[in-house]
Amino acid sequence: MVMHINVSLNLNLGKRLVQVGDKVLGVCDGVTINVTEATPEEVTQLQEAPEIRLLKPNREEPIQ
Repeated sequence: MVMHINVSLNLNLGKRLVQVGDKVLGVCDGVTINVTEATPEEVTQLQEAPEIRLLKPNREEPIQ
Protein backbone atom coordinates (compact mmCIF):
# COMPACT_ATOMS: atom_id res chain seq x y z
CA MET A 1 0.00 0.00 0.00
CA VAL A 2 1.34 3.42 -0.97
CA MET A 3 0.21 6.38 1.09
CA HIS A 4 1.35 9.86 0.17
CA ILE A 5 1.78 12.74 2.59
CA ASN A 6 0.08 15.73 0.97
CA VAL A 7 1.01 18.28 3.60
CA SER A 8 4.41 19.75 4.30
CA LEU A 9 6.40 17.87 6.92
CA ASN A 10 9.35 19.35 8.79
CA LEU A 11 11.72 16.44 9.25
CA ASN A 12 14.69 16.75 11.61
CA LEU A 13 17.57 14.64 10.33
CA GLY A 14 19.73 15.05 13.43
CA LYS A 15 23.48 15.55 13.57
CA ARG A 16 25.21 15.56 10.15
CA LEU A 17 28.64 16.32 8.73
CA VAL A 18 28.94 19.23 6.30
CA GLN A 19 31.09 18.08 3.40
CA VAL A 20 32.02 19.64 0.06
CA GLY A 21 33.57 17.12 -2.30
CA ASP A 22 35.87 15.00 -0.15
CA LYS A 23 36.54 17.72 2.44
CA VAL A 24 34.61 17.85 5.73
CA LEU A 25 33.99 21.49 6.64
CA GLY A 26 32.07 21.07 9.88
CA VAL A 27 29.17 19.53 11.74
CA CYS A 28 25.48 20.51 12.04
CA ASP A 29 23.74 19.62 15.29
CA GLY A 30 20.38 19.40 13.60
CA VAL A 31 19.31 19.61 9.98
CA THR A 32 15.64 20.17 9.26
CA ILE A 33 14.19 19.81 5.77
CA ASN A 34 10.70 20.50 4.45
CA VAL A 35 9.25 17.44 2.71
CA THR A 36 6.25 18.17 0.49
CA GLU A 37 5.45 14.64 -0.71
CA ALA A 38 6.71 11.28 0.53
CA THR A 39 5.53 7.84 1.46
CA PRO A 40 6.01 6.75 5.08
CA GLU A 41 8.77 4.45 3.82
CA GLU A 42 10.58 7.37 2.14
CA VAL A 43 10.39 9.41 5.36
CA THR A 44 11.98 6.51 7.26
CA GLN A 45 14.68 6.18 4.60
CA LEU A 46 15.49 9.89 4.94
CA GLN A 47 15.74 9.68 8.71
CA GLU A 48 17.97 6.59 8.64
CA ALA A 49 20.13 7.43 5.59
CA PRO A 50 23.87 7.60 6.34
CA GLU A 51 24.29 10.04 3.44
CA ILE A 52 21.89 12.60 1.92
CA ARG A 53 23.03 14.77 -0.97
CA LEU A 54 22.00 18.37 -1.56
CA LEU A 55 22.34 19.29 -5.23
CA LYS A 56 22.03 22.72 -6.77
CA PRO A 57 20.01 22.51 -9.99
CA ASN A 58 21.68 23.85 -13.12
CA ARG A 59 18.62 25.87 -14.11
CA GLU A 60 15.87 27.68 -12.29
CA GLU A 61 13.22 25.12 -13.24
CA PRO A 62 10.76 23.52 -10.83
CA ILE A 63 11.90 20.09 -9.63
CA GLN A 64 9.32 17.40 -10.32
